[in-house]
Amino acid sequence: MIELSAGDAAIRVDPADGGRLASLRVGDAELLGSGGPNAPGLAQIMYGSFLMAPFVGRLEGARFPFGGREWTVPANIAPHALHGLVFDRAWTVDGPRAIAVELDTRWPFGGTVRQEFDLTPDTLTVRATVANEHRGMPAIVGFHPWFRRRIDGGPELAYSFEPGLRYVCDEDGIPQHLSASPGRRPWDDSFTAVARPPALHWPGLDLTVESAAGHWIVCETKPDAVCVEPLSGPVNGLNTRHHQIVEPGAPLHFAMTLRWAVRQLTDRNPS
Repeated sequence: MIELSAGDAAIRVDPADGGRLASLRVGDAELLGSGGPNAPGLAQIMYGSFLMAPFVGRLEGARFPFGGREWTVPANIAPHALHGLVFDRAWTVDGPRAIAVELDTRWPFGGTVRQEFDLTPDTLTVRATVANEHRGMPAIVGFHPWFRRRIDGGPELAYSFEPGLRYVCDEDGIPQHLSASPGRRPWDDSFTAVARPPALHWPGLDLTVESAAGHWIVCETKPDAVCVEPLSGPVNGLNTRHHQIVEPGAPLHFAMTLRWAVRQLTDRNPS
């Protein structure tokens, strides 16, 4: 376990549990939580904050083209693959603030994934790197944080998210085309052309999710937590060829910064 603190903030990273950010505390408030139960075998996608790599969201048919042929990965949400191949792996400690994992035989190209955690009194930056020093391969990464709807039983959070375009999906959750309509709520959708960093608001605490991401997922269908996920490329991007080529000397770098500010609660009752 990696434990870091700065001012009133503290984090706990569990390498053995999918390289997961297991806790983010600001003062006495735990900000990360659990969305609740999910399908057997996918419980690890429902809590904390984990990295999706080398693909994000659903990969249609658990297969994709690259280099003139078709490749397959295991279909953990048959007939598709979901959320990459590192959230269910044990990572190793790679320094006082970093963890790393080798992509296993489920990924036909090899390669490594690394996360580095930088905590200050009012920010947490997580930097992800996907590298392959032996051959070229496609890759997309994303962060999957679950934020608690309520802190210590208080009122439910509010949040602002201003997408320009929503990916309209088929019944299996595979994006088909873009729409300017935000769609029906509650969301479990992917978006692009987001106007500004998404912001979450609890009583007494505001948090923004900052990233150079061109794509995002928002999931608000679960009872106890919401996800606001920055992505380096779109869902099913290995099939639509909207991915980065990782090759010797050219890794994929991607980062997320969580930035918070504590507010004084004011008594609005008349004196």
